[in-house]
Amino acid sequence: MKGIVDRFEGDRVILELKDGILSFDRELFPEEVKEGDVVEYKDNKFIIKVEETLERKKHIDNLFKSLIDEDD
Repeated sequence: MKGIVDRFEGDRVILELKDGILSFDRELFPEEVKEGDVVEYKDNKFIIKVEETLERKKHIDNLFKSLIDEDD
């Protein structure tokens, strides 16, 4: 299972999945996880998919830049 960290609510991590949103115990995630990280569930815990997270951030930054450039 793969998802994107949407937010934190107390000791829960809210993940945006392909089919919806689910809440998981914070203990299943690495300490350094943050909003926007792409994570995958493997071996009874979530791992951060660093390359996918960076690609996603780059894509979002490019979309934002294209919106700003259209206003000029």
